[in-house]
Amino acid sequence: MYNYIAYDKYITKNRNELVFLAKRKKKKSKGKLVYFVYLIFAIVAFFIIFKAINFAFSAGKNITSNSSDKSQQEEIGEDVEVSIPEGASTKEIAEILYKNGLIDSVVMFRLTSRMGEYDGKYRQGDYLIAKGTEDEEIMKILQSGVVYSDAVRVTVPEGYTAKQIAEKLEDVGVVTATDFLNEMNNGTFDYDFLKDVPARDNYLEGYLFPATYEIKAGATAHDIIVQFLDRFEITYNNILKGKDTDYTIDEIVTVASMIESEIQLDNERAVAAGVIYNRLKSDMPLQIDSTVQYALSTRNEVVTTTDLEVESPYNTYKYKGLPLGPIANPGEAALEAAANPDENNYIYYVVKERGSGEHVFAETYDEFLNAKQAYKNSFN
Repeated sequence: MYNYIAYDKYITKNRNELVFLAKRKKKKSKGKLVYFVYLIFAIVAFFIIFKAINFAFSAGKNITSNSSDKSQQEEIGEDVEVSIPEGASTKEIAEILYKNGLIDSVVMFRLTSRMGEYDGKYRQGDYLIAKGTEDEEIMKILQSGVVYSDAVRVTVPEGYTAKQIAEKLEDVGVVTATDFLNEMNNGTFDYDFLKDVPARDNYLEGYLFPATYEIKAGATAHDIIVQFLDRFEITYNNILKGKDTDYTIDEIVTVASMIESEIQLDNERAVAAGVIYNRLKSDMPLQIDSTVQYALSTRNEVVTTTDLEVESPYNTYKYKGLPLGPIANPGEAALEAAANPDENNYIYYVVKERGSGEHVFAETYDEFLNAKQAYKNSFN
């Protein structure tokens, strides 16, 4: 005999579960809808806030301009010369523009550049930009690549010494080598990274950043050196500034200069930096051929026994520790390696074979001797 009460309860219970599941499904659908509404609202709000901040900056600039005295108002429209280095990022470009009083905010310039899809489209060169020009108009100018018609383009390779740079500048007719070297050693240059550099010959060796430059007609030796140092400052801010290390900036640049002179392959730079620091910590002479070549002003393929006897504070065969200063002007990769060396136990490296840019790294003296002999055999 059927239990109608129990059956009725069963039907009621299942009906309630179906209703509950239907409501739950409806809530889920409603939840997704609400999520998308909030997402759209957030995107719209972001654009409104972005435009509002941009307007506020513009308004602030106008208020400041209106309340300024006559001399300040006359600055609006004044042409400012700015140099955008090769490979400069949007952040670096914004900092250059801000430093020259052409924009009010690095952050707003970067935001506008990204939202307007200008990032990655800026071109190196020297530009004339009028004060008061809107940010987006500046972005269009920097995309044009229209530089001074009377400028001379000079490319300085990585690893060039100050003397080689001076000779190259003289060859293209922008300044004499004598004037350049004299200004490098005796001029006044106010940069944070130069504060602890000791007085020495070739004072700015290591800080004349290798890149392509647009040098306008009539530029003095001082003007040209400032271009080099401004470009070095960008890399300094990105890699070296505030670095937690036991070494000074000048010492790191010195290590980078040796890496630039010795190592050709990118994947070996940080490893070689590790070798140099390992030898310094072990109080071993660095015995780096490039330092002897710098002391002799030569680049012979083989450093002779006689060469190793040269009396110079740059001779790392005769004197322990780092040489007196940088021996070349390193590029970004070498500076990165010197600032962030590979942690290893190597204390030697030897060219693998004649004509090869590859090195063999060794932890023991026996391994070093074997690698050295293999290198000598490659001459046969």
